[in-house]
Amino acid sequence: MDSIINELYYGNICPVEQMGRFTPEQKAILKRMYENEEKLEMSLNEQEKALLHAIQDDRLELAASVGEKRFREAFTLGARLAIEIFTTELGNQYSDNME
Repeated sequence: MDSIINELYYGNICPVEQMGRFTPEQKAILKRMYENEEKLEMSLNEQEKALLHAIQDDRLELAASVGEKRFREAFTLGARLAIEIFTTELGNQYSDNME
């Protein structure tokens, strides 16, 4: 098996794709949201539709930016956790028990 770094590098692990998997509850909320947006859009004139689309685009851009930031923060936290485990007394206790 390749290392996790190789798996990430070669695209065999794609955290963004994993984020796209919704729970049944999330799917229900998403469905309701789309239905409500569709109802709202049907009641709007062209100028209002353009404004709604601009808001939707901004929301998507913000969600992507926040998702990227959260991924970086979580990845960094995981790396720091691994470093601490393997460079502190706790890590030494763990490796001693493995022998």
